[in-house]
Amino acid sequence: MNPAFSHIDTWIFDLDLTLYPPNANIMAQVRDRIALFVQNHFRIGPEEAHDIRYRYWKKYGTTLGGLMHEHGVDPHGYLDFVHDVDLSLLLPAPDLRAHIEALPGRKLIFTNADAPYAERVLEIRGLSGVFEDVFDIHRMAHRPKPNSISYEALCSELKIDAARALFVEDSAHNLVPAKAMGMTTIWVKHDGEADSGGHDDHIDHEIADVTEWLSAIHSLERAP
Repeated sequence: MNPAFSHIDTWIFDLDLTLYPPNANIMAQVRDRIALFVQNHFRIGPEEAHDIRYRYWKKYGTTLGGLMHEHGVDPHGYLDFVHDVDLSLLLPAPDLRAHIEALPGRKLIFTNADAPYAERVLEIRGLSGVFEDVFDIHRMAHRPKPNSISYEALCSELKIDAARALFVEDSAHNLVPAKAMGMTTIWVKHDGEADSGGHDDHIDHEIADVTEWLSAIHSLERAP
């Protein structure tokens, strides 16, 4: 194990675009499903629906937050609808599974999605049973990352010592509260992303691929 991570006893992973690559085309589908939900709910056109989707996302952190706060939308029905996407481009990831299983300590998912969707993704990726728990948007009381209250809830409910935890996430701004709490932070930077949006001080390590990174830190353990 890389000495830089020898103190870690809790490994926390984001889900979307962290445990699978962007070319799976899932998040574009989710955005379209969100807009379609808004379109159907308000009986408006697609362009206006995308405008509302984006406006609520900017103001509340998720479109769901705006729909709940301003219109009383049921989060469970909403999430069932927007996560009804085609996951056929996802492939099993046996190497990723082996590397995560080999990590010493606890393994957790921390996601702005809901647990049923997360479990579908994990099953298709061959990652079912690897993670101890999925801390999802419902358990965050619908306060999405990067709301610091949800990070505190994660650590409190699951009894995590932030100083001994590591968080892997593709959205650099979601690493800010984690770093402030004392977590080691890993930013998954995808091709085409220009920079971290000014959050460099909150990023301990920048990687391009989770499987390759885990393989590298394990290889130090096997070195003579």
